[in-house]
Amino acid sequence: MENQIKFHGRGGEFFGIWIVNLLLSVVTLGIYSAWAKVRTKKYFYGNTELAGDRFDYHGQPIQILKGRIVAMICLVVWGVSNNLFPILSVILLFGFIAIMPWLVRSNACFDARMTSFRNVHFDFVGTLKGAYSVFLMWPLLCYILFFCCFILVSFLSAFSMIVGVVGGFLTIGLGFVLFSWVSVKSASYFVNGYRFGNHAFSAQLETKKYIVTYLLGGLIGAGMMAVMMAIAMVFGGVAVIQMIAESNSAGISPQMGASLGFMMVFTYLGVFLTVMTVNGFIQARIRNYLFSQIKINGDTEYGMSSTMTATGLLALILTNFLLLIVTLGFAHPWVKVRSSRYVASVTAVKGDLTALTVQGDDVDPASAVADEVAQAFDLNLGIG
Repeated sequence: MENQIKFHGRGGEFFGIWIVNLLLSVVTLGIYSAWAKVRTKKYFYGNTELAGDRFDYHGQPIQILKGRIVAMICLVVWGVSNNLFPILSVILLFGFIAIMPWLVRSNACFDARMTSFRNVHFDFVGTLKGAYSVFLMWPLLCYILFFCCFILVSFLSAFSMIVGVVGGFLTIGLGFVLFSWVSVKSASYFVNGYRFGNHAFSAQLETKKYIVTYLLGGLIGAGMMAVMMAIAMVFGGVAVIQMIAESNSAGISPQMGASLGFMMVFTYLGVFLTVMTVNGFIQARIRNYLFSQIKINGDTEYGMSSTMTATGLLALILTNFLLLIVTLGFAHPWVKVRSSRYVASVTAVKGDLTALTVQGDDVDPASAVADEVAQAFDLNLGIG
């Protein structure tokens, strides 16, 4: 059996919480933002239902405020050093890279331990060694390998154009393979590290599934760009003909100006739509595959499923974007609610949850410092 996740939040209801949070955060110079985060989390968790019960969030405002103060100090130090002490900023950059895996792991630990369902807390037990392997060592080695291949192909292309072309395609293919492999390592680290009470999540992921997905995404993007370029060439040809015909005139005619303006707008919109389409396709396909592989304690009876579609996700992203533009950002509460409702509608948990015996293990209270620093530097990773 499948237990569909449901989201009961409403945009108008959350707008009241959001606007109060915003005003109080401004009045208190950001201090209230910690309380605002807790209120927001509690609202969304409390409105997410699974098998008749709802989730809860246990983060404490003071705990989060301390983390945000540390994150703010880090941002200020980084900003000042970047402008006044370039050498120090380089040292800080390498220092940040060195602690990034720790930040990512700590962020996952905090988010998991602050979440509960049926009075049982989640946990994340991924090792620090594993984090450094997945988020630093393997990506670094892959970058070095790709860069060496790129340099080698560039060198050989000077002697043979055919070797350069073939080597270029092989290098691009290698890039897809390496990126897919690193993505699988990252997803596996997160999935196999999560716990719910005394139950462990697990998944066996295949790199070839990721490779096929990224290749298909690349082909879709290339196809859309080819169509866009063909259309642009037609209008560009018209503009060139007009330019030649009016070469002796005093200036550019309104018709020609309109053609050039249309080309610019069309190009920007085409690139934006292409990026959104490819991103939606990859995200939906990867998410569906990843969730289909998740099991609880290795038991195929219990797991998760996702039915997200590229068209559904793309429609959500585009309509949310238009809502934010038209309302100058005031539709943000409705955007968050719509996004949460859609994600819930395409997510389900398999198995008879009433027969699942769960014992809540004691978990150490996690520090919010790493969580806030990770968010400040946009390091929020996960399984979607």
